[in-house]
Amino acid sequence: MPDTTTTSSNLPHKLQLAIPFPDAKAATTAAEVLCVDREVSAHQIQTTFATEAHTLQVTFAAANLRILRIATNSFFDMLTMVTRTMEAFNLDTTD
Repeated sequence: MPDTTTTSSNLPHKLQLAIPFPDAKAATTAAEVLCVDREVSAHQIQTTFATEAHTLQVTFAAANLRILRIATNSFFDMLTMVTRTMEAFNLDTTD
């Protein structure tokens, strides 16, 4: 998974999420899918993805609270799509 870690003192507003998945493979798959899209305004928002066991960890750092809210809403929309797709295709995550 590409390293998307870039934080700056210009991005003082932070949000950390821990999202559980059924297993480590599902968490890794979700992280790989979600980290592909780069932020449009990289100077205003940075997103870092990591996995630990069966948990997807996401950290947002933003220039202001409005940008943080917009990025978080967009992330949850994409996360919903990823998890629904995984469920719809009954992806066997225990290989």
